[in-house]
Amino acid sequence: MDSKKITSFLIAICILVPWILFPFQTENVKADCPPWAISSPKTNSLYIYFPSSSDAVFPEYGIYGASTSPVPAFDVNDLDGTIGTSVELRDLIFDMVVEDYCEFNVDVIEATSLPSPTEDRWQIVAVGTDSETVTIDFTLYYAFGLAQDVDIGDADAQDYGRVWAGSFLDAFGGAGEALNGADSTLERWATTIGETTAHEAGHNYGLRHEDADPIPGEDTTINHIMATGDTLTGEDRASLDRHFSDTSYEILAYNLGLNVETLHNWDFINPNDEDAHALRFKILSEADSLSIGWYYQGIWSPWTGPTMTKLPGTEVFQGDSYNVFQCNLETAKSWTAGPDGIAPPGVKVHVGISVNEPEPIIIRETKFLDGDGAELPLSGRLMGYDAGTADLATGDFLLSFFAPEDNETGDMTLQNLEVFFVPRMIDIETMLDGVTPMGLNGLPIFYNKNQTEFKDETVRDKVSIPIAHFTDARFVDNFYDCEDSLDIDGGALAYCPYGTQLSLFPSTYVYVMASVVDPNAYYYDQQQAKFVTGPLESKIFYQFSGIMPDFNDNGVDDLLDIRFGESNDTNENGIPDEAERTPLFATDHFASLIAFTTVLILAVTIKRREN
Repeated sequence: MDSKKITSFLIAICILVPWILFPFQTENVKADCPPWAISSPKTNSLYIYFPSSSDAVFPEYGIYGASTSPVPAFDVNDLDGTIGTSVELRDLIFDMVVEDYCEFNVDVIEATSLPSPTEDRWQIVAVGTDSETVTIDFTLYYAFGLAQDVDIGDADAQDYGRVWAGSFLDAFGGAGEALNGADSTLERWATTIGETTAHEAGHNYGLRHEDADPIPGEDTTINHIMATGDTLTGEDRASLDRHFSDTSYEILAYNLGLNVETLHNWDFINPNDEDAHALRFKILSEADSLSIGWYYQGIWSPWTGPTMTKLPGTEVFQGDSYNVFQCNLETAKSWTAGPDGIAPPGVKVHVGISVNEPEPIIIRETKFLDGDGAELPLSGRLMGYDAGTADLATGDFLLSFFAPEDNETGDMTLQNLEVFFVPRMIDIETMLDGVTPMGLNGLPIFYNKNQTEFKDETVRDKVSIPIAHFTDARFVDNFYDCEDSLDIDGGALAYCPYGTQLSLFPSTYVYVMASVVDPNAYYYDQQQAKFVTGPLESKIFYQFSGIMPDFNDNGVDDLLDIRFGESNDTNENGIPDEAERTPLFATDHFASLIAFTTVLILAVTIKRREN
């Protein structure tokens, strides 16, 4: 390696000044990764490597006297043989890392021999039960982990990381310390090692220690995975099930991608005077297949276990052809407002689903079913909507709503539209009226920006509403220059990041709430115990992920193309000029256009002469 490459390795080693301890107060936050998130398709692989025997082949990239190779066999007896077996500790560490990366496009894989990945994008973090130290400015530090790089933008497709679990014994295994005596337990060791493993992987995915800093309203730094050095005590490391901060989450979403692209929750009234035993949606999507990911399981729904079926043929909608799917909610569960699996006449139900595929879906039809599976006469009142589209001429980002296919009573109105730009995914169980939006980590989510000044809209066919503009600032937009960024902070080794880090546009997630009102609905009113005609309200709770704008299809964010002069943006609308040109003026059409115009002029000239 050359000297510049060596400098680029001076990053991401987690060390502790052993005699400096600071008291902090926090809460122990526990999250569990849902099975659907683990099983969803991924394009990044993160191997957590616990060698079954000493491995001298693992790459050497150590600095300041630390050595990353060889990696000894992972053996719990090197730490504390009384807490359990090596397999038990290994599996708990693995579970911690799976949980930490649960919401991202990363497949976390446990390995006991050095992996030989065949996929394009991978990372291997080796965990040994050995210990390591480094000396900086004549001071000795315990070394806990070392990443190969702070890889801004995750530009390197393959990376390595190293964790020295034995250093925790040296630092915190003494009398009265966090991993001694009754405090030396399987869970505390797994937490200590697991969060450091996730931390080192985070560096290789583009995260810095400063990305652990909270935004206004967010929980404290020590709850965050990228915290390091004197920020954390031994007790913090052993007891806190940490999570990525909002800033770290936004960076990982941009660099890696998200497991969930869209989440849909709805409130419906059963407008019939009969019990509804099931609910069925017709869904349009460009995806070849759709599979259910997450779904609402709370007390306001009578059904669980939604299923998705692809129907034969395609359907044209708004000029585009889509595959057609049917989603059924029919498996009974207990709930608040009626018998198990039954929505009585006039009662409101709340349901919700997400799909694993990235393509957006459009809800076109909502039907209640009776006990025999036959459609009830009256439908749920709901509009279709999309996941946002770009107006390349104006630079507006538009959210569109569509009149329902089975529009029974005429125009419907869109009311009380609210749009929130949020830094992380909202738990589908909290996408309801009057409920504080929460993340999977069990903590409230604070929006970066919200918009509520939308006028009510009558939707006869389609209405498109601007909710952002492609010149809007990103919530993460940082440029790192190696020399300016090089520093030593809080007992952590200096690092040398370089490049630009962005977040998704217009936000990591966009959360939409809106009322859909049919002003002349015919429906069963439960309080009056009869059919009435009048306004009937349904409600949409909708969440979709942001995008990396790349309308010129060169694999680079359009913001960077324009900023660094690779593309012009003459009208300053945030869209590269070459992307907003109409196809009529593309090179392959221009000659035909000139020829057609010439013929037209000649024809007019001849006609005038004849007259």
